[in-house]
Amino acid sequence: MSTLFVRHGTTEWNEAGRIQGWAPVGLSERGREEAASVADATADRRAVDAVVASDLARTVETAEPIAAAAGVAVETDPRLRERDFGVFQGLPSSDFFERFPDFDLLESGRAAAERAPESGESWLAVRDRVLDAAADLRAREGSVVAVTHVNPIRLVVGERRDLPVVRSLTELSADNCSVTEIDESGAVVRANDRSYK
Repeated sequence: MSTLFVRHGTTEWNEAGRIQGWAPVGLSERGREEAASVADATADRRAVDAVVASDLARTVETAEPIAAAAGVAVETDPRLRERDFGVFQGLPSSDFFERFPDFDLLESGRAAAERAPESGESWLAVRDRVLDAAADLRAREGSVVAVTHVNPIRLVVGERRDLPVVRSLTELSADNCSVTEIDESGAVVRANDRSYK
């Protein structure tokens, strides 16, 4: 009994370095190949009782081959979404903090985590909804694969390791289609694992 958190596969916006947020961006060709690989590896290693995904296009598209290999349907949970970046969605990430330093966690710390972009949400609000979803996943019977995004995975692992929100978001990572596993005791037994490749 465990929860596997899988980050969605690569998208064209990942490749272009654009902030995705809630944008309806699907997987690139590379992302579809990654999703197929992680589906095969997951099916080979364990029985999967449920596949739950953020309801955004890139996560559902990643979840579909995993669910098909496991013989289950994809369930969706909007609490597993990436942060709503509001007016910043679609902007290039490369110079974002130069343009908007008040949102830089490394420079502004918790104040940046409390700040919400126009029509978006703060990191603290994201953390609350993601951790609610993660607690519900851990309460389920059997092995669950949760297909989500980089920042929800950072927040879940950070919470399990007793890290504050700023450290969770700046020190942890999860590559596209990496696997992070939390066992039934709540311990992180592997993080950002792409050894299946």
